[in-house]
Amino acid sequence: MKVSRLKADAKGESHFQQIDVALAEADYRPPAPIAYVSHSYQADGLQFVRLPAGWVGDAVHPPKAQFLICLKGHLEVTASDGEKRSFGPGDSILMSDVEGKGHRTRVKGDHECIAAVIPVAAA
Repeated sequence: MKVSRLKADAKGESHFQQIDVALAEADYRPPAPIAYVSHSYQADGLQFVRLPAGWVGDAVHPPKAQFLICLKGHLEVTASDGEKRSFGPGDSILMSDVEGKGHRTRVKGDHECIAAVIPVAAA
């Protein structure tokens, strides 16, 4: 499974990476059929956020590494190196640029964005 990752380099510049989260066949929840499952991330919470149309966050640093999973609407995230990526329903990004210059996030279009945010242990 491909996931975008946002990470700061040694100089504090944030960059996107495409990472592969391996899914292995597992007897995940018997008696249900075999499923494909990633390793377990240690999480310490789950929040849902609603960002209204037009919302912009400049120089954002997550307090710790976190997955953001877009549920509704669209976000545009700009790394400090200038690369932009768009995320819509079903897309996820691992935001681990907790230091450095941060990133810019804005809601695209005329609709709000609703997302699930899951802080995880060092990623």
